[in-house]
Amino acid sequence: MVDGSGLHIIRMREPHLREVFSMIDRENWGWEFAEIEQIHRLDQASSIVALDGRDMVGLVTCVDFGAVAFIVHVIVKKGWRRKGVGVRMMREVLAGLDSRGVPTVELHANPEAVHFYDQFSFRRVEDVSFYVKDPPHGPGPFAGGQESFEQMPPGDLEGVSEALSRSTGYPESDIGNAIRRMPPDLVLARREGGRATALLLSRTAVKLNAAGPWFMDRPDRASAGAMMNMLLSRLPAKRVDILAPESNEVAAAVLGSCGFTVAKAGIVRLSRSSGPVRPFPDSVLMSGHLGPV
Repeated sequence: MVDGSGLHIIRMREPHLREVFSMIDRENWGWEFAEIEQIHRLDQASSIVALDGRDMVGLVTCVDFGAVAFIVHVIVKKGWRRKGVGVRMMREVLAGLDSRGVPTVELHANPEAVHFYDQFSFRRVEDVSFYVKDPPHGPGPFAGGQESFEQMPPGDLEGVSEALSRSTGYPESDIGNAIRRMPPDLVLARREGGRATALLLSRTAVKLNAAGPWFMDRPDRASAGAMMNMLLSRLPAKRVDILAPESNEVAAAVLGSCGFTVAKAGIVRLSRSSGPVRPFPDSVLMSGHLGPV
């Protein structure tokens, strides 16, 4: 798209990724280049960049999972803010999703930016906190009770999408497609009667481990702590990043006891949907790094 100012808004392509990462990295959010590549591999149609000549002045990264899409980054370069660039990029991305019939779009916003998304019919769902833990990841205070959890072999993901869909409310087909295209590096599970009653996923990048989603039927501090301790004992010695609903008292207690600190609180989960979107139930202790996964 070109307007009279000469600003071009075009689809993000592979040659843009290094500059896209540079803009994201300047915001100090802790993302890695490998994660930006991952977003691009998952969906090569929904992310866009705004160019003034050859100068990148804005970007929106987005993953269309099918019935739900997740907007990951919305960034406008300093000097270009409050000039309508963000509005035009959002309109472009949402128009593309609407043309494909995507009924639900979600994103995580800083509290001060929530009002910006009101004009696009996004509504507050719940607040989440961003937790981090630096290595080492030695045994924590919940070392016992791990015998009920198992590490699933690589590629053995039967039942994962069903269990995560049942707990989070995201469509099973969306979760299944995403997991096939971006399989987790580590999956811990508890199975009872042939059904997963607890799941905890993690993916490893160059300098960090992105953990989540995590759900447990009837979570309690002892069993949740044992599961988290088991995960930490199996992760590489890298930073661990987690998003947890602020209302989940079990998650807050366990993460605090296991050495996590809140890097940013009050992040707002927003949704634009043709149907109802509810806060995660108490069984969801952590959400995914990219929404559904």
